[in-house]
Amino acid sequence: MPPIIITPCQAEEVPLLRQMAESTFVKAFGAQNKPEDMAEYTAKAFSLAQVQREFEHPDSHFYFAKEAEKPIAYLKLNFNQAQTDLQESEGMEIERIYVESTHQGRGIGAALFDFAWGIAIERGMNYVWLGVWDQNPGAIRFYERQGFSAFSQHSFLLGQDLQSDILMRKEVNRE
Repeated sequence: MPPIIITPCQAEEVPLLRQMAESTFVKAFGAQNKPEDMAEYTAKAFSLAQVQREFEHPDSHFYFAKEAEKPIAYLKLNFNQAQTDLQESEGMEIERIYVESTHQGRGIGAALFDFAWGIAIERGMNYVWLGVWDQNPGAIRFYERQGFSAFSQHSFLLGQDLQSDILMRKEVNRE
């Protein structure tokens, strides 16, 4: 098996990022949600124009995990005003970690998480936070195993369905 390489997403890769973002989201959550809500949400959240705007934001950073030069997963990190909730300069948000279904169970999500954690340390962040759907127990358990704990929640509108995300946080210990 070729090694997994994590690289920043490049401007010419934005269409591929858009496609991967939509397909991994639909595969992860499509079965638990109404098709019309998924279609409404994905049309807005994963349009090429929206993904391009997010990519161009100076405080958002996208990374691909690649195997044999082919993207198989991606990561989105937000700082400062790009963060979806807290927007505090001492915190970093992991907004998305998605792995293609054909590559799940191989530790790629954990590798992306470790990569993100390294960036938080490198940038001197005091904490890392994220939001996870309250109906996604596998992801909640994963983040709890990584040392995250719930501190709040927020609403998330998927199409016409008002859902709830658990906000989780972990302090960065640089010792």
